[in-house]
Amino acid sequence: IGSCGGNMIMKKKNSFLVFVYHLYTDFSCVWKKSSAHYATQADEITSIDITIEENTVNHSDKTWISEVIADISSSEPTKKESVQDFPQVESYIKIDFRLETGTSTIFAYEDRGKYYLEQPYQGIYKIDRKLFERLKEIE
Repeated sequence: IGSCGGNMIMKKKNSFLVFVYHLYTDFSCVWKKSSAHYATQADEITSIDITIEENTVNHSDKTWISEVIADISSSEPTKKESVQDFPQVESYIKIDFRLETGTSTIFAYEDRGKYYLEQPYQGIYKIDRKLFERLKEIE
């Protein structure tokens, strides 16, 4: 990757990290840097709604929320751009972060055996299958 490509990747990663950061700071949550990962206290996230097709599951367990946020924060930027309100794939998982002051939405999906998170108009990020499978679980 030339210096331009590397800069674009860093901008996308930084953009997504800013999204995750704002998810917390805009809603009075606290970030603590610990070794190579972030631990969070997501007190202002009241729940996360996971919607697959017409089925929605609400997760309000703080441990589950913290684990999902930690997995999301470890996602890697791609060179793909998000240019629509919804991912341009046949099926996706809608992830709504419910906060006392509003909602923030991202999407997860599989495309050609790889797994992604998409923040509309901000970026597309690669995630591991473990996170995707966790999000797919309808309890």
